[in-house]
Amino acid sequence: MAPHFRMKTLLSRLRFEALALGLALLFCVMHLWVDSSPAVGLRVDGNSQDSVILRALHVFEGKATDLQFRLRGSRAPHPDVLVTAVDEKSAQKYGLWPWPRQLIARAIDRLREAGVGAIGLDMTFTDEVHDEAAQAYAEALTALDKALAESPEPPPALASLREDLQKRSVLSGDAALAAAFVRAPQVVQGVIVYPETQRAEFAQQAAEREPALEPLLLRRLPGAVPGSSYELDLDKLVTWGGHSIQVPLPAFVQAGKRLGHFSMAPDIDGTARRVPLFALLTGPRGLIPVLELQTAAAYFGSEVEPVFDPDLGQITGARLRRPDGKLLPLQVPLPLDDPFALINYPGPSTRFPTLSLSDVVDGTFDPATVRGKAVLVGVTLIGNFDQRVTPFNEFEPGVYIHAAYLSNILAQDFLTRPVPARPLEMMFMLGAALLLARLLPRVRFAWKLGTVALLVAAWFAVDQFLFTRGVQVATVLPLVSLVTSAFAVIFLGYFSADAEKTRLHAEKARLRETFQYYLDASVMEQVLKHPEKLKLGGERKELTVLFSDIRGFTTLSERMSPEQLVSFINQYLTPMTDVVFANGGTLDKYIGDAIMCFWGAPVDQPDHALRACSAALGFLEKLPELQAHWRAVGLPEVDIGVGISSGMMNVGHMGTENRFNYTVMGDAVNLASRLEGLNKVYDTRILISADTYAQTRGQVSARRLGVVRVKGKRAPTDVYELRALGAPTGKDAQAIESFEAGVARFLARDFSGAETHFRQALSLWPEDGPSLRYLEEINTLKWNRPGPDWDGVFTATTK
Repeated sequence: MAPHFRMKTLLSRLRFEALALGLALLFCVMHLWVDSSPAVGLRVDGNSQDSVILRALHVFEGKATDLQFRLRGSRAPHPDVLVTAVDEKSAQKYGLWPWPRQLIARAIDRLREAGVGAIGLDMTFTDEVHDEAAQAYAEALTALDKALAESPEPPPALASLREDLQKRSVLSGDAALAAAFVRAPQVVQGVIVYPETQRAEFAQQAAEREPALEPLLLRRLPGAVPGSSYELDLDKLVTWGGHSIQVPLPAFVQAGKRLGHFSMAPDIDGTARRVPLFALLTGPRGLIPVLELQTAAAYFGSEVEPVFDPDLGQITGARLRRPDGKLLPLQVPLPLDDPFALINYPGPSTRFPTLSLSDVVDGTFDPATVRGKAVLVGVTLIGNFDQRVTPFNEFEPGVYIHAAYLSNILAQDFLTRPVPARPLEMMFMLGAALLLARLLPRVRFAWKLGTVALLVAAWFAVDQFLFTRGVQVATVLPLVSLVTSAFAVIFLGYFSADAEKTRLHAEKARLRETFQYYLDASVMEQVLKHPEKLKLGGERKELTVLFSDIRGFTTLSERMSPEQLVSFINQYLTPMTDVVFANGGTLDKYIGDAIMCFWGAPVDQPDHALRACSAALGFLEKLPELQAHWRAVGLPEVDIGVGISSGMMNVGHMGTENRFNYTVMGDAVNLASRLEGLNKVYDTRILISADTYAQTRGQVSARRLGVVRVKGKRAPTDVYELRALGAPTGKDAQAIESFEAGVARFLARDFSGAETHFRQALSLWPEDGPSLRYLEEINTLKWNRPGPDWDGVFTATTK
């Protein structure tokens, strides 16, 4: 029964932690499930067997991504990306799409002559066009040849006519376009991937044209060593694909060797957020790159290579290799276990420079606008079928989606999801749950809601910060986990009737009551002499106040039972209180493990600052005896921090008519409390204010640590470390002189000189915490030079 009882007691004490962590673990498992399931089906037909919950989570995460794009705002795309559009102007000039292929051929020639870097065609040419004009020219040529054969002496002018007819009879639209492809090797022809369900529809075309496609497919994955490759079963690759592609006319494939698919893979909600970098075909087996990647390869005069990780057995991205075998210094990454590259949209279509294709055909454009550019040619006419949903617009021509990812490749400005993202998200979910479980049951309702809102805002701020720098982390599930854990802890706190919690509250109330009566005795002598001072109010005097606190007390208290905790506090407070009284101090109050006391009231003490310093050093003298006792009984050897401040403050009885305490209030009191907390920053034990040092100068050994701006105060103030009574001598005086010279040089922005002085101080006081702190700060500032408004003031952000 004893182990069972102890387990029950432990679970009762840790019920908030158990609930919050249990929910967080559940959401972590769900997160692994969602993160390992692609947001898009792996087949071109888009069929997915995902559950409703999984699909809904992908939709919510996608909407969160859209919001992040809008919050980030638009940015300039790569300057070499240009869209040439079949727009309304083009349709008015040459009619609706599709156009005669002679016009497309002429446009390609115009771009080539203008010095274009690459041309990506967001269109496909799979059907043979029967050119009636070319057929008529052929018939006229036949008739002319027959007439010439019957004429003994044909006129010379007919020979020129025959030559012209011969050219026109063979130059059909298809022939003109194929010839343009030959003249412009930087052209990438777009193709469409079709699924297994359409296999019969394209069976005849596949039988005729797939032999020409075979040499253009990627089957061998390059190895790490130049010239090596991986032979593997393509079916084992986790990638997107279909049965085959709608192959262009054989004349086009032979004329231009670069093919790139422009098939879309929208998310479940229909929004285009990612690109299938490679399409895996199962008809003729092999990989075909996406149009944007092939266009980038043409732009750089290189070839596409998949990047294969043999340990993972998957394609992790792509790279470009020049004909001379050298790799280009750019990478196109893929997320882990995901064949889709995220599109880092620069903005809506209006961010991309666009040229009307009719102007290109007519030659009325400025060649400088396309020289050296990567041009994507597509249809943007309103009402055409290539209208897509993007994070910025509900209706966007598909060519601008290709332009966005092409800009990502050229600018190397990707939206990636690195491998550490998933552990980071899970650590946040578990850490936030534990923090909420520890904090929410101990604060008021308004603070509970404020804490939850702060954590939500913090995660979203970190998420958005990373997003603007091209790193995507999950948004929805971490926030859902946080909010669910928070409200579960809140509801458990309201509806729980745990007897242990009630007992602990009663014990705390009795301790507070005991300390309160004890504090009243500290001012009894003044009350007996001046009974009228029992009324509320007091006077304003120059006093010195001291705050002392045990380091790591919160963690220590969690390991003790209430009885052990009370005994430990009493063992500590009793000798420390004796030190306060031995130096003529007034004990104000105990705040848990903290001691607040002051000098100069109710009895006037002109040397109140020196008495406070003496008491603080007395605390440190008593501490070794306590540490030895705690060590003997198996308790940790805790340390303390002390803050002392002198100045004008209000002193007197404060409270109600029936219940009050003799205490002090004012800015100097707050400063002492802040100085006590700053010991952890400076790695010191006793800090005193500038006013305290001014009143004890020459009577104590102290050094100026620097200038701080404590929380709640705008004006900075000097802070000093108290080390001993009496003026410093010998090695201590030298160390203090070197250290303070280093502080002065540091504030004057002479970091090299400051470093020299701090190292001199360290040679006299090895392992000196403040000197080490400054050296670390100087090292940071050397690499990150401060701005002109840097003043060397340390701003404390916590109490």
